Amino acid sequence: MDDRTAVTLALTETVRNVPGVTEVYSSAPVVVATASKVTQLVTRGVVEPDLVAVSEVDGELVVAVTIGVSEAVPATQVCRDVYDAIAEQLAPALTDPLQQLSIAVKVARIG
Repeated sequence: MDDRTAVTLALTETVRNVPGVTEVYSSAPVVVATASKVTQLVTRGVVEPDLVAVSEVDGELVVAVTIGVSEAVPATQVCRDVYDAIAEQLAPALTDPLQQLSIAVKVARIG
């Protein structure tokens, strides 16, 4: 398992533990997610999509996550809490204090 996969798995677990999060969906583009699913079906193997997408663009660390939220907690609060949890987990990993961090939290489903 490479470092990026380990970070993705750890962030996915962190997001799942945020109160109000009911599901973490793949943040991979639809074409990539579909290709992964087809590969999984053809090979009968397990090909996990990146639930929390982590990339580096022009020196900026970019994180994207798509979630389902409970009706019991306001979606805006859940998104804030997910953002904060990701930022807190990644803070020690940022070796350059001036490195930009971009976190996008999308809600795909409420309820």
